[in-house]
Amino acid sequence: MFPPGRGNDKLGAGDIYLISVFGTNEMLTATGEDTCLQEYQEDHHGQMWICEVPVTSDHQIGMRNKQTGRMLGWWEGNILKCKAKVNDAWEWLTFTRLSLGGYSLKVSPKGKERPRPLQRVDSDSPHLKIGEVCTQFGLHKIKGPVFRRFEWVIPGHLARSSAPFYDGEDADESINEISTEFLNNYGIKNIISLNSVGLSTRQKGRLRAAKISYSHIKAEKCTAVTQEQFDQIWNAYDKAGATIVYCGYGDGRTGMAISAIQLFQGRALNDNDYMENGVQCLSQLAALKELSVRINGVESSSGPVNTLDTQPPPYTAPENTAPEKKEK
Repeated sequence: MFPPGRGNDKLGAGDIYLISVFGTNEMLTATGEDTCLQEYQEDHHGQMWICEVPVTSDHQIGMRNKQTGRMLGWWEGNILKCKAKVNDAWEWLTFTRLSLGGYSLKVSPKGKERPRPLQRVDSDSPHLKIGEVCTQFGLHKIKGPVFRRFEWVIPGHLARSSAPFYDGEDADESINEISTEFLNNYGIKNIISLNSVGLSTRQKGRLRAAKISYSHIKAEKCTAVTQEQFDQIWNAYDKAGATIVYCGYGDGRTGMAISAIQLFQGRALNDNDYMENGVQCLSQLAALKELSVRINGVESSSGPVNTLDTQPPPYTAPENTAPEKKEK
């Protein structure tokens, strides 16, 4: 029995992979704190690796074993281990796509030395070692991502993504054991959702049990939120722990919320900044410009803001300007 796919799948945060010796059914398997190559077994959690990205932007990857919860990386001697519970410097891996298919895989011993390739100890051994010649590995994605398009906006403090298990509709959003495990692995303790659909009572309970706070700022696709909702976004973020913001796909509404947080933090943004954040429609741009004027008293510019007042200006509902009906 062979694993799914050809082994050329792309890496993505939150995706779950099998790692094979390319073109074979030999899978990298965690056995306690050790690793070895074993024949592919369907639904074997010891052969499943959850892709994690670092809070730094050095293009390295972490692989956490589904069964043990420990990180793949060099630990003792030259033999590849799966021992650490957190991403120490030597648990970051470098995957390089090869022209003949598959990937090379390198590790940095002790986190300080130059990356070294992983290779088989020998043809008869089930173990991998740090060597000089790259073994060709395959990456087989076996499950859809938990949080698609996950990325850090402020490393370790503010992240953005699609809704968990998003597959085209806002209602796909789901908080379950896998979702909370992903959030806990990244140290995220606060959710701001701009999904058009709120979580069920049961799903909120799962978040409370995991000590993750949740704020739902309801927004429909391709629409702007109100000024009052901007204040709610900031209040949900200010003084909170590591936060993730999402909507459905994780673009327009999420980009609008990220832009609002940046404005409240004192950044001066222009249209290009808003669009780089993912803002999609004119109503969202107009709402952000109104927010900028409300905070700064002037139109957005590209220069820094000299004074920072982190308290949102009070929201005042617009007066009803419609003419009163005359009595007959």
